[in-house]
Amino acid sequence: MPRSRNFRLTTTAILLGILIFPGLFLGAQEEAGIYLLHAPESAEQGDPLFAWIESPIPLGDLSLGLLGKDGKLLSKGGGFFLSSSVEPAFYQYGFLLPVPMDSKGGRGRLELTAQIPSNSETLKVAKDFEITTKKFLQEEIPLDRTNSLIRTAPDPAKTAQAISFAALFGQRDLTALHFPGVLSRPLKGEWRQTSFFGDRRTYLYSGGGSDTSIHQGIDLGARAGTPVFACAPGKVVFADLRIVTGNTIVLEHLPGFFSIYMHLSGMRVAAGDRVAQDQEIGTVGSTGLSTGPHLHWELRIGNVPVNPHYWLERPVLDKDPVSGRIKPPAEGR
Repeated sequence: MPRSRNFRLTTTAILLGILIFPGLFLGAQEEAGIYLLHAPESAEQGDPLFAWIESPIPLGDLSLGLLGKDGKLLSKGGGFFLSSSVEPAFYQYGFLLPVPMDSKGGRGRLELTAQIPSNSETLKVAKDFEITTKKFLQEEIPLDRTNSLIRTAPDPAKTAQAISFAALFGQRDLTALHFPGVLSRPLKGEWRQTSFFGDRRTYLYSGGGSDTSIHQGIDLGARAGTPVFACAPGKVVFADLRIVTGNTIVLEHLPGFFSIYMHLSGMRVAAGDRVAQDQEIGTVGSTGLSTGPHLHWELRIGNVPVNPHYWLERPVLDKDPVSGRIKPPAEGR
């Protein structure tokens, strides 16, 4: 096949084109005509991972898994449609995966599978991937009697809320294609960051004893009533009062990609609403388990929290760095 940016693939042996960051290599898969783009070769514990694939034919049942150095599955996500073109014919699908903050550092791998509807064959691609370790902060939080009871007292309603809330993040709306860019901070004006993503917390109970947990978002201290804004365009999938997190709002921005806003004093949206980036959705408060007015802001891919700061610095679907480095098929292919 002549070298061309049209990527006209005329044989059944050439199924996909791999778009690679410099330094990535897929070994024998390249000779099979498979061209896959990954996010950087490595990521820190707690970071998100964006990948995408371009195909000359539609694909189905796309799935990308992240395996640790011991071969165990750390996270897995389905693909979602990005774009398509008639001339030249191609289809783009994206993936968002979390790198769990408790995953072990070391060299693992990414495994992609997809169904080729035209012949019912399964496409499989594997790529090495490095997980780098990160040092998380330690903090102790004394709790008064009310907050101690929220954490320790048996409560069937609290348990039921926890189960239903977790189930919410197991759902993916494939039509939730709001294509966020760089995320906005959910607070403007005066605020201070009081806790960080991944903090190892020790709660000190008022009656004695303690317990530990890992902080899944970041806490932003501000005056009660301070407006809270949507970090990206999306759809409200939850807006209600919970025992532990108080008034809570959840937005879905892409299939399986959510932002969460907790401990609000008021909510300006309801489930089913569509919101724009920087639209006011609520106000800072201290509802639920809280030691003072603040916003707990969290991002999740599926039910796994990821570092919010990551997408304050780059677009969620960041393909620009490689758009000019596409490697066309070699002469004769």
